[in-house]
Amino acid sequence: MKVELLEPYIQISIEKESQFLQRAINFAYKHFSKAYRLSSSVLILDDGERYKKDYFLNWAYHVAMQDEEKGNNPEFQEIISKSYLPIRIKTLEKRAILEHIIVSLQIIQSSYGNSQVCLRLSRPSRLARRYLSSLFRDFLLSYTQQEIFLDSSSSDFWEKLVGMLSQKVIHNIVLDFDYATFKAHNTFECFEEYLTKEEKILKKSYKILGCGYNDDFECVKNRYIELAKIYHPDNVYGQDKRIIEGYTEKFRLINEAYENIKSNFKRVA
Repeated sequence: MKVELLEPYIQISIEKESQFLQRAINFAYKHFSKAYRLSSSVLILDDGERYKKDYFLNWAYHVAMQDEEKGNNPEFQEIISKSYLPIRIKTLEKRAILEHIIVSLQIIQSSYGNSQVCLRLSRPSRLARRYLSSLFRDFLLSYTQQEIFLDSSSSDFWEKLVGMLSQKVIHNIVLDFDYATFKAHNTFECFEEYLTKEEKILKKSYKILGCGYNDDFECVKNRYIELAKIYHPDNVYGQDKRIIEGYTEKFRLINEAYENIKSNFKRVA
């Protein structure tokens, strides 16, 4: 179930199997004089008494469990501010509403020497990002459209992280955690004690660029150019401050990693 603003109307998407569906339809017919049944939806046109619409939207938003940050959520406040628009209750098959997103983990090192964790989404999703950011609000540093950067220096962080490792359904999103990446990093890099400081930095640099340790420099360079184009801060100019910070940090990490690898190739050559 999901409540969203789709100009020129507000849409409440509800699965057929939902117990809330019939209650919502009954409420619409009882309290709105202009509620019309269409093929797979109910359209509410009455805007004479907006407080009824505000109540209905608050109720639906609460049932959809989108109310974690409702009080200071600009997206929800925008929906309420436009409750004069028609409301469409759309009925969906359960499989049609679910999106599958894989969450993987990467441990990175900040320029200040602090340990950070990056939770990466397999595809951009504001809903999934908002849920994870809220879940880890005490550790949140910044985020991009697909990545969430967290401070992992606190001992409480790892307890929190392990506690949330399970498949979760949030509204219309299925979050599936990539256990392979979590398991790999849960060793806390136990074999790194055998590496020199320079080798550790180089290893992390390859991870940041998503390259293999044996990739040639041309491959590394092409990957760097690709990532630099994606995460250049100019791409998110004027957007959310946290997104700009996330892109700036990611761009810095990409450049730092590339310079580390380039310097290593020069020494070897």
